Amino acid sequence: MEKGVRMQTTNRDDKQQEKWAALPEPFQFYRLMLSGDHLHFGEWPSEGEFQEQTLEAAQERLFERMAALLPPAPARILDVGCGLGLSAHRLGQRGYDVTGIAPSPELIAYARDRYAAEGVRFEAVGFLDEGVFQSQRYDVLWFQESLQYLHPMDAVFRRCRQLMVPGGRIVLCDEVSLEDAPIDASLVHPLKSILLALGETGFRIRHLDSIGERVRPTCTEMIDRFDRFREKLLQAVSAPDVPERIDHYRNGWRSQARWYEAGRMGYVVLAATWDRLFVRTYRNGDEERILPMFREIFRVDRSLAHWNWKFRDNPFGSHAIALAEDEQGTLAAHFCGYAVPIAAATACSAAQPIRRFVSFQGGDTMTNPAFRGAGIGKDSVLARAARCFYTAFCEGKTPFIYGFNTGVIRKLGERFLGYEYLEGVPFHVLDVDRLGGYAGWRAWLHRMKGFSVERVDRITEEYSRFFERVCPAYGILTERGVSYLKWRYLDCPDGVHRMYAFRRWGRLMGWGVFRRKEEVLLWGDALFDPKTIDELGFFLSEVIRAENRAAADKRAAAAVGQSGAVLAGAISRIEAWFSPNPAWWFEALSWVGFVVEQEPHQLFPCVRRFSEDFDLKTLGAMWYYTWGDSDLF
Repeated sequence: MEKGVRMQTTNRDDKQQEKWAALPEPFQFYRLMLSGDHLHFGEWPSEGEFQEQTLEAAQERLFERMAALLPPAPARILDVGCGLGLSAHRLGQRGYDVTGIAPSPELIAYARDRYAAEGVRFEAVGFLDEGVFQSQRYDVLWFQESLQYLHPMDAVFRRCRQLMVPGGRIVLCDEVSLEDAPIDASLVHPLKSILLALGETGFRIRHLDSIGERVRPTCTEMIDRFDRFREKLLQAVSAPDVPERIDHYRNGWRSQARWYEAGRMGYVVLAATWDRLFVRTYRNGDEERILPMFREIFRVDRSLAHWNWKFRDNPFGSHAIALAEDEQGTLAAHFCGYAVPIAAATACSAAQPIRRFVSFQGGDTMTNPAFRGAGIGKDSVLARAARCFYTAFCEGKTPFIYGFNTGVIRKLGERFLGYEYLEGVPFHVLDVDRLGGYAGWRAWLHRMKGFSVERVDRITEEYSRFFERVCPAYGILTERGVSYLKWRYLDCPDGVHRMYAFRRWGRLMGWGVFRRKEEVLLWGDALFDPKTIDELGFFLSEVIRAENRAAADKRAAAAVGQSGAVLAGAISRIEAWFSPNPAWWFEALSWVGFVVEQEPHQLFPCVRRFSEDFDLKTLGAMWYYTWGDSDLF
């Protein structure tokens, strides 16, 4: 009798093996090597955790992590890419109403045979295809390592929104590329593409766990199983190229293990909820709504020409803009930045040359008053627009972005936008009477030594060469080469900037950019060779002389034409922003006669860092910034 029972068991096992072997590739290989119907990664215990260390136990832990993100039963769940149906079965046992779909009739036949029950049904159909499953609306769309097989993502998430009740959620786990693009031959989506697509299609991220290190041992385990079960697979699966197919999948796991080790691939567990707002990057024509909102919030009438210059025609990057809107297209929030080239000469040498990258001067942070109740703190609509900006333009691309905030919004920036702050902006003020000593014979003496000051109306490669020469004396600063200077000052449609060059015997030794505000000369930018810094007072006196002469000519022309316009008189004061670094520059300003006062708007420089390449202490000690580095000049 015992012999008969053993024969029945053997026959039953053989039939089960035949059933598994008949599954489509690669599911037949995996099911023959596993002791259960979960066909996904496992979450392995961390070192020191006393939990069962088998793949099957790890798979169960990952399932439980996902299940913890579900609403209470009975909720309707669409299991997208349901595999062999075990997860749908487990969810059904917990009281959920589950529909499992997969494009493979063989997988669905297996799932129906094993797990179909009241409240658990299966349909052989692709997620983006037409099917019976579309007749329902679901509380949850469940993607257990199935998202990587669905493209394009925007179409996938739009379909999710169509199938979901308002307030519903997506729960997913999957491998992701941690780079900007898919990895080599891998199907997995870049994480940032997933996050951006979710926001763009009206979903709000509620939960995001990166657990790559905890699933990574699955790769090693599967390589080992392909080795241990090779003979079993060869016997069970009848096809002429089975050895090659086994090697193909085994080598795929080896590649994945290398990608995890290199930090190129990760694994996330994510939950996102249906939302009434859509958060996305710029689309053509958005400026038609951005500019009126800017006018309403800041009471400044920014022209379209100025907007195009700053965000469309910037040679270092265009349209770095994130915004939130409702289904009617009403703008709810806006966060943007204009691209700025940065050169970091923190340890300039042949071994460590100047590091160059593009950063952003962040600004124009706006929230439509009608949407200020749409989330609070880190979940506010502005914070969500900022995160969209960070994901799309910053993470993995730049070490930091920067801006200048008033003390009023400092707490908001620290708590909800991730800003870190440096000491307040030094506001330098000079009474021009202090420069009187550079007139007359002293000015003549400087000219005899070859020094001259000239108005600049064309910028050549000479300015780029000058920047390369003096950059190491400054530290971390905007790369003030020909492309930047031409765009930032000469091409600015506002037409308010005046640039002056400082030369000795024709060789460029420095330059400054200014603008007039009645009798005050605003000094917005400067770069000087430290070897001639003692001549700074002469440079400024010559600039003032040229500006006063130009103003006098305008007054004379106005008098001849009997114009009623009120024209500026002689300059009485210079105002400037200059950082405390480098020390030799700060000392030179003091020596000329500048005094540091409190900046009228109590502005603070701030940074949002995206790597550990530059810590706050280094930035505080080595960053050279000016008024021109902001959008306020």
